[in-house]
Amino acid sequence: MSSTMPIVHVFACSGRFASLEALQAYLSPTYTYTDDGDAVPSPFFLETGLTQYEPACFESAMLAAPAPLAQLLDGVSYGDSWLAQACADADAQDLLADTSICVFAPNQLAYPERSSLQHVGSYVYGGG
Repeated sequence: MSSTMPIVHVFACSGRFASLEALQAYLSPTYTYTDDGDAVPSPFFLETGLTQYEPACFESAMLAAPAPLAQLLDGVSYGDSWLAQACADADAQDLLADTSICVFAPNQLAYPERSSLQHVGSYVYGGG
C-alpha cells in the first residue's frame, strides 16, 4: 500500500555550495546536449538515478550558517505529515546543515543513498 503514497526524499549538507546558483547547477539539468543530441543530466540526477523530473517538486533552502534541520525546513510543503520524523532522524545523526533539498513526487530516485549529499531519509507525505 505504501508504494502508492507520495514520497519526499530529504538531503542536507554543510559548506558544499557557495551560492544558490551553485546549488541549482548541481540540481538542475544543464540543457546542453551531447554530440548525439542527448540532454546532459545534472550531477544530482546521475548520483540518485532521478526519473520523472518535475522541477516544481524540488524545494531547497540555504542559511548563512549550519543549523538544525527544523530551521532549514521551516515552512516546507506538507511538513505537518513528515517533518517531525525527518527532524528526529537528523537529530539522531547529529546533523547540522546550511543547505537542504527536498525532492517530492512525482520525481523518483532510484538510489538516493548514492547522493554526495547526506540523505536524511525518505518519508511518506500528504493529506490525511
